[in-house]
Amino acid sequence: MSLKKAKEIQEQIKEISKLLKKEGYKVGLIALGTDKSAAVNVFGTRKDALNIIYRIIQSLKDEDKLILLAMLFGIDVGRKQKK
Repeated sequence: MSLKKAKEIQEQIKEISKLLKKEGYKVGLIALGTDKSAAVNVFGTRKDALNIIYRIIQSLKDEDKLILLAMLFGIDVGRKQKK
C-alpha cells in the first residue's frame, strides 16, 4: 500500500471518529483495511478502549481466539509445515 493511500484511510478514520464523538460516543475503536494494510483509530480513555478490545476477543469462537493468539506470537498459521 502506498503512503498516500495509507494517509487517505487514516484521514477517513479520523473523520468517522469525529462524527461518532459528535453523536455522543465517548469511546470507540475503528478499523478499516484493504488487502495489504489496515488503519486503526481509538478514541476515549485507554481503559475503555481496552475494554472494547477485550469484549471483541470474548465474542470470538475458541478456534479464532487460538488463531489470534498465534498471530500475536508471530506464528504463521497460514502455511503447512514441511516434514
